[in-house]
Amino acid sequence: MRDCSPFLVLTTVLGLAAGCDDGGGSQGPFATPDTVMPASEIAPIRGYTVRRGITHLHSVYSHDACDDAPFTDGVRNESCLQDLRRGLCATGQEYACLSDHATLFAEYEFPDVLLHAAGDTLVERGGLPVANRVACEGGGEVLVLAGTETGMMPLGIERHPAGTIEERKAAYGLVGPEGVLAMHALGAQVFLHHTEEWTIEQVTTWPIDGIEVYNTHRNIMDRLDVALELVLKLESEPESLPDMDLLLQTIFQENAPDLERWARAVQTRRMPAVLATDAHQNVFQGQALDGERIDAYRRMLRWFANYTLVPTGAAWDDLALKEALGQGHTFGVFTDLGYPVGFDFHAEADGVVYEVGSAVPASSGVRLTVRAPSMYRLDPAAEQPVITVRLLQAEADGTWREVAAGPGDLEETVGAGVYRAEVRMLPNHWRPLLGAEPERWLIERPWIYANPIYVGRAD
Repeated sequence: MRDCSPFLVLTTVLGLAAGCDDGGGSQGPFATPDTVMPASEIAPIRGYTVRRGITHLHSVYSHDACDDAPFTDGVRNESCLQDLRRGLCATGQEYACLSDHATLFAEYEFPDVLLHAAGDTLVERGGLPVANRVACEGGGEVLVLAGTETGMMPLGIERHPAGTIEERKAAYGLVGPEGVLAMHALGAQVFLHHTEEWTIEQVTTWPIDGIEVYNTHRNIMDRLDVALELVLKLESEPESLPDMDLLLQTIFQENAPDLERWARAVQTRRMPAVLATDAHQNVFQGQALDGERIDAYRRMLRWFANYTLVPTGAAWDDLALKEALGQGHTFGVFTDLGYPVGFDFHAEADGVVYEVGSAVPASSGVRLTVRAPSMYRLDPAAEQPVITVRLLQAEADGTWREVAAGPGDLEETVGAGVYRAEVRMLPNHWRPLLGAEPERWLIERPWIYANPIYVGRAD
C-alpha cells in the first residue's frame, strides 16, 4: 500500500491528489464537499432501484423565487431557470417534486410549469403533459413533477383544476380534508409542509399522504442569528470560515416538533415522511468565496436528498415515483456529510421481506435489520467520522425510544410497534476544511432518516 504522508493526506481531502490505497481496491480522488456520487453508483436493494431526488422546491413559477423577480414585465427569468435546471443535473438528482406558490403557478400552463425546454421529453397521459424529463448536458435526465405550496403541499399535480385562474388559486388554497381530496383528483400526493405549523389533530386525522420531517427554511429561521453571523464574516474574516459548501452545517439540526408529530401520527396510521429542500434562490444574493452565491440552487440541492425505492424493471415515471413516496419506500440523506453506501432497513417475517415504509402483519418473530452504511470516497487516511446506527420505536407521547444502537449493523426481533432507523454522524473527516474554529462545527447530526416499518399492522 502506498505510503500516505501528512501532506498527501491533506491534499487528498482537498481533492488535489489521487489518494491512497484503502486496502480494498478503492482509489481516489476522495470526496470533497462538492463531490456528487453518481446516481448510477447507487446499488439496488432486493429488486428495487434507488432513485435520488428532491421534494419541496421552488422555481420561476413561485412569486418569491429568484430574488423575488421570477418574471419582469411578463418575461421569465431565464437565468434563474437555468440555474435550477443545471443545479438538478449537477447534483445527480433523478427526480424533483416542485412546490410552487399558486399566486404565480396558477397563472401558467403545462408544460411550462414543468420547466420544459427544447431537448426535454414530456411524460404524457391522455394526450396531456403530466411530467417532464429534463435533459442534462453530458447525459442523464431529471424527472420533474409539478406541485404547489399554498394551502397544503400537493406533489405531482398532473393538471390544473378547471375554471378561471382565480378559481385555480382558490382550489390550491383549500385546507383540510376537502382540499386533500380535490388535489387527489388532480393526481397529486398531498403532503403537509412545515409540519410544526400544523396541529397534531390535523396531521393525524386528515387524509394526507405524508409530511416533512426536516425543512431548510425552518432551520434557517430558527438559527437566523448564526446565519447572519456567517454572512458578516464573509466580509470581515473570510479566512476563518469553513469550505463554502459546509458553511451552514451548524444550521442543519433536527426539527423536534416535526419528529414529535411524526411519532404521534404513526400510532394510528402510516405516515410517510420526506426531507424538504425548500430552495428559492432568494435569501443570500452575494457571492461566497468560491464565486457562487450561498443559496445557489446547485449548493442547496447538494445538501440533502430523498432516496426512493422503485421496482426495478417497472416504468420510471411520475406514477411510479408517487406510488413509492406514498408507500414510504424512502429514506432521507443529509448528503453534505457524505454519500452513504450500503444503507438498508427492512423487516423479515415468516420468510417474507418487507421494505422500508411497509406494514408487517402480526407475527411471533419479526426481525428488523439496519445495515450500517460506509461513506462514498472517504479517505481512509483522514480522521474518520463517528457513525452511530439507531433503531427507534414511536411512543404515544411523541418521543422516539431507542431500541438499539451501535457503530455497525443492527438486527433485532421485535413485537408490535412502529420502528424507524436512523444514522447519526460526527463529521470528523471534514475537520481540515472547517476553518479557524473546527470544534464549533463538529457536532453530531442526523445523516439518514429512514421511514418507519409498521409491525403488527395491516394498513
